[in-house]
Amino acid sequence: MIHRRHLLLAGAAAGLAAPASLRAQERFPSRTIEVVTHAGVGGGTDITARMMMVQAPAEFGQEFTVVNRTAGSGAQALQYLASKPADGHTIILVTQTHLLTQLRNPNLPQFGDLVPVARATADPQLVLVRRDSPFRTPADLIAAGKARSLRFGGTHVGGVDHVTIHAFGRAAGLQRPTLVPFRGGGEIVINLVGGNIDTAVVNPGEAEAQLRAGELRPLMSLADTRIAAFGELPTAKELGIDATGYTLRGFCVLKGTPEDRVTRLEQGLIRAMSGPIYKTYLDNTGQAPDSVTGREAWGAQLTAFNNDGREALTTLGLLRG
Repeated sequence: MIHRRHLLLAGAAAGLAAPASLRAQERFPSRTIEVVTHAGVGGGTDITARMMMVQAPAEFGQEFTVVNRTAGSGAQALQYLASKPADGHTIILVTQTHLLTQLRNPNLPQFGDLVPVARATADPQLVLVRRDSPFRTPADLIAAGKARSLRFGGTHVGGVDHVTIHAFGRAAGLQRPTLVPFRGGGEIVINLVGGNIDTAVVNPGEAEAQLRAGELRPLMSLADTRIAAFGELPTAKELGIDATGYTLRGFCVLKGTPEDRVTRLEQGLIRAMSGPIYKTYLDNTGQAPDSVTGREAWGAQLTAFNNDGREALTTLGLLRG
């Protein structure tokens, strides 16, 4: 009896003396995972989060919930993430807008404070002209852009489209393009068809009706590889222009999250977004079929855009060096 009691006491003492090792072996996730977005309910980023969450609870054995923090072009979402422990139970759905907001506000968590986990969508952009445009080929557009500043349709000054247009113009050796800002892709397309701008960089889904009707013509894509739906359309890279353009969404966690949890999230999120429901969502919204990818490719893409964004905003006088 005495011997047995000593063994029980010794075992209890050993358990108390090794809390770190027990924590290291703690099951993850152990509670609901929050998915932070800067979009309101029903916005594109919000819908992406919810489509991922169709299969994620079964994959992780825990519930997921969306946390919408809509103010400040991603600023409030970043602040909310920073207020939570770096334990993998809070993930953020990042777009390029977050990176531009970080560049312009050093008081926010910065790009280096995020750890990329997995990409959710990659919506490639096309360089379009109207049906009767004098630019019949990519070479025509490039020649004109070297002779004068072309009017590009895009969203707001200092936004994602502005950075993409600036980077494209620099890579193609154009005079600095003139951004003509509109409220969204629909307005851009209408004004391109109407001849109010020379060209525009838009996602295929935003111009689907006009492309089908032949009112707009794509000259090139800004994807890394050819887009299946536009099989004969060359990429900018094929034409010797080292520029890409995508609308991107993907998941990140706060720096300091344990590596094994980052790996678990990466693998689990990829599996959750590899089923037929999520693939149908990608197809129906015109996203690239290979949108879902892991942290290495996603991180490289974010790093490239962060660098392009810093250079563009500085050159455009929107960011102090």
